[in-house]
Amino acid sequence: MNRTGDEAELAFLLEASKRGYDIFIPFSHCTKVDVIIMQPGSKPITIQVKKGTRLSDCRRPTYKVLVGSAKSSNRLPSDTPRYIRYTESDFHILAVQIGRHGFSFWKTEDVCHQSTFRWNETKPSNNWELIDNYK
Repeated sequence: MNRTGDEAELAFLLEASKRGYDIFIPFSHCTKVDVIIMQPGSKPITIQVKKGTRLSDCRRPTYKVLVGSAKSSNRLPSDTPRYIRYTESDFHILAVQIGRHGFSFWKTEDVCHQSTFRWNETKPSNNWELIDNYK
Protein backbone atom coordinates (compact mmCIF):
# COMPACT_ATOMS: atom_id res chain seq x y z
CA MET A 1 0.00 0.00 0.00
CA ASN A 2 1.25 3.47 -0.88
CA ARG A 3 -0.33 5.56 1.86
CA THR A 4 2.04 8.54 1.45
CA GLY A 5 1.19 8.75 -2.27
CA ASP A 6 -2.52 8.60 -1.47
CA GLU A 7 -2.12 11.37 1.12
CA ALA A 8 -0.26 13.58 -1.38
CA GLU A 9 -3.04 13.07 -3.95
CA LEU A 10 -5.72 13.90 -1.37
CA ALA A 11 -3.85 17.06 -0.30
CA PHE A 12 -3.63 18.12 -3.96
CA LEU A 13 -7.34 17.41 -4.53
CA LEU A 14 -8.32 19.50 -1.51
CA GLU A 15 -6.17 22.46 -2.55
CA ALA A 16 -7.31 22.31 -6.19
CA SER A 17 -10.94 22.21 -5.05
CA LYS A 18 -10.40 25.25 -2.80
CA ARG A 19 -8.99 27.07 -5.84
CA GLY A 20 -12.15 26.40 -7.85
CA TYR A 21 -10.97 23.60 -10.13
CA ASP A 22 -13.33 20.88 -11.27
CA ILE A 23 -11.68 17.54 -10.47
CA PHE A 24 -11.80 14.25 -12.35
CA ILE A 25 -10.07 11.09 -11.16
CA PRO A 26 -9.25 8.35 -13.69
CA PHE A 27 -10.89 5.05 -12.79
CA SER A 28 -7.84 2.95 -13.65
CA HIS A 29 -4.19 3.22 -12.65
CA CYS A 30 -3.05 1.99 -16.07
CA THR A 31 -2.33 5.60 -17.00
CA LYS A 32 0.34 7.94 -15.62
CA VAL A 33 -2.37 10.52 -14.86
CA ASP A 34 -3.46 10.72 -11.22
CA VAL A 35 -5.86 13.66 -11.53
CA ILE A 36 -7.48 15.77 -14.24
CA ILE A 37 -8.47 19.31 -13.33
CA MET A 38 -10.05 22.18 -15.21
CA GLN A 39 -11.59 25.59 -14.73
CA PRO A 40 -15.03 26.11 -16.30
CA GLY A 41 -14.55 26.92 -20.00
CA SER A 42 -10.90 25.80 -20.05
CA LYS A 43 -9.15 22.70 -21.34
CA PRO A 44 -8.45 19.78 -18.97
CA ILE A 45 -4.99 19.63 -17.37
CA THR A 46 -3.57 16.21 -16.53
CA ILE A 47 -1.55 15.92 -13.33
CA GLN A 48 0.85 13.33 -11.87
CA VAL A 49 1.14 13.79 -8.09
CA LYS A 50 4.28 12.70 -6.23
CA LYS A 51 5.25 12.85 -2.58
CA GLY A 52 8.78 14.17 -2.10
CA THR A 53 11.04 12.31 0.31
CA ARG A 54 13.05 14.54 2.64
CA LEU A 55 16.79 13.92 2.35
CA SER A 56 18.39 14.02 5.78
CA ASP A 57 21.98 14.44 4.61
CA CYS A 58 21.45 17.95 3.14
CA ARG A 59 22.02 21.24 4.99
CA ARG A 60 18.94 22.96 3.63
CA PRO A 61 15.54 21.25 3.24
CA THR A 62 15.81 19.02 0.16
CA TYR A 63 13.21 16.61 -1.22
CA LYS A 64 13.60 13.97 -3.92
CA VAL A 65 11.14 12.13 -6.20
CA LEU A 66 11.43 9.66 -9.05
CA VAL A 67 10.46 11.14 -12.41
CA GLY A 68 8.99 7.90 -13.68
CA SER A 69 7.13 4.75 -12.80
CA ALA A 70 8.86 2.09 -10.75
CA LYS A 71 7.79 -1.48 -10.20
CA SER A 72 8.33 -3.29 -6.95
CA SER A 73 11.83 -4.64 -6.41
CA ASN A 74 10.34 -7.95 -5.24
CA ARG A 75 8.49 -8.66 -8.50
CA LEU A 76 9.28 -11.77 -10.52
CA PRO A 77 12.02 -11.35 -13.15
CA SER A 78 10.76 -10.37 -16.59
CA ASP A 79 11.86 -8.68 -19.79
CA THR A 80 10.17 -5.39 -18.89
CA PRO A 81 12.26 -2.72 -17.18
CA ARG A 82 11.75 -2.05 -13.48
CA TYR A 83 11.80 1.73 -14.00
CA ILE A 84 10.33 3.77 -16.87
CA ARG A 85 10.88 7.53 -17.18
CA TYR A 86 7.93 9.78 -17.87
CA THR A 87 7.64 11.29 -21.34
CA GLU A 88 6.20 14.63 -22.46
CA SER A 89 3.00 12.93 -23.62
CA ASP A 90 2.24 11.14 -20.30
CA PHE A 91 0.63 14.16 -18.56
CA HIS A 92 0.87 17.97 -18.46
CA ILE A 93 2.06 18.84 -14.92
CA LEU A 94 4.15 17.08 -12.26
CA ALA A 95 2.95 18.11 -8.79
CA VAL A 96 5.49 17.35 -6.06
CA GLN A 97 4.34 17.58 -2.44
CA ILE A 98 7.26 18.98 -0.46
CA GLY A 99 6.32 18.70 3.20
CA ARG A 100 5.50 21.98 4.95
CA HIS A 101 6.46 23.86 1.77
CA GLY A 102 3.29 22.71 -0.02
CA PHE A 103 3.54 21.73 -3.69
CA SER A 104 6.01 22.50 -6.43
CA PHE A 105 4.64 22.32 -9.98
CA TRP A 106 6.60 21.56 -13.14
CA LYS A 107 5.69 21.13 -16.79
CA THR A 108 6.41 17.56 -17.77
CA GLU A 109 8.78 18.62 -20.56
CA ASP A 110 10.94 20.46 -18.00
CA VAL A 111 11.60 17.37 -15.86
CA CYS A 112 11.00 14.24 -17.96
CA HIS A 113 14.60 14.06 -19.18
CA GLN A 114 15.85 13.17 -15.69
CA SER A 115 15.37 10.08 -13.52
CA THR A 116 14.99 11.95 -10.24
CA PHE A 117 14.01 15.47 -9.31
CA ARG A 118 15.33 17.33 -6.27
CA TRP A 119 13.61 20.31 -4.72
CA ASN A 120 15.21 22.78 -2.33
CA GLU A 121 14.33 26.31 -1.23
CA THR A 122 15.91 27.82 -4.36
CA LYS A 123 13.15 26.24 -6.49
CA PRO A 124 9.52 27.39 -6.61
CA SER A 125 6.84 26.19 -4.24
CA ASN A 126 3.10 26.74 -4.33
CA ASN A 127 3.51 28.05 -7.87
CA TRP A 128 -0.13 27.49 -8.79
CA GLU A 129 0.21 30.16 -11.46
CA LEU A 130 1.89 27.48 -13.62
CA ILE A 131 -1.42 25.60 -13.58
CA ASP A 132 -3.64 28.70 -13.61
CA ASN A 133 -1.91 29.96 -16.79
CA TYR A 134 -1.33 26.57 -18.43
CA LYS A 135 -1.96 26.55 -22.17
